[in-house]
Amino acid sequence: MIGRILRIAFLIALVALVVHRLFNRRQKRALHEIVQISAWVFLATALAVLGWYVLGAW
Repeated sequence: MIGRILRIAFLIALVALVVHRLFNRRQKRALHEIVQISAWVFLATALAVLGWYVLGAW
């Protein structure tokens, strides 16, 4: 379990390093906006699923 988490963290760090080295400032800003929107979508989806399970249990 911890090995899997460390492997995922390593891959994310590796991707971040590649993005930092290869992309220019405008591309990084666009990528940041995409990641931020994706994070909000994942959060909304998680809350919707949690609400569905909580309300479905009653």
